[in-house]
Amino acid sequence: MRKTKEVSHLVGVSKRTLQYYDDKGLLDVKRDENNYRLFDEEDMNQIWFILLYKEMGFNLNEIGCLLLDQENRKKRIYLQVHKLENLSNKMKEQMEFILEILERGFPEKPQAEVGKTYVECIQELRRTLEYSILN
Repeated sequence: MRKTKEVSHLVGVSKRTLQYYDDKGLLDVKRDENNYRLFDEEDMNQIWFILLYKEMGFNLNEIGCLLLDQENRKKRIYLQVHKLENLSNKMKEQMEFILEILERGFPEKPQAEVGKTYVECIQELRRTLEYSILN
């Protein structure tokens, strides 16, 4: 059994983080007679998986589900891969948009007479730039 300070040094997260994981129900840490947390090997394994899942981009609520539902773990991880692929594609598109704006210069603010909102004008600009990139 290890105390919080020792576990903190061993795993590389703060004592407060370990306490937070315990408070959130991600860990089920035992306590001694003075109410100090005592971590066993099962807790250490759980911390390992929590940190792995965090590195994969899961939030703590999602990590809680992963820890409880081992049967569907692989499926959830593949869904995370798909989510990250979508995010990556959006970021690439956004980067291309930014680079085009930098290359061509910032467009002028539309006149009120155009009859479109600023958002509509920006969306149209984005479509135009995407079209010019593709062709």
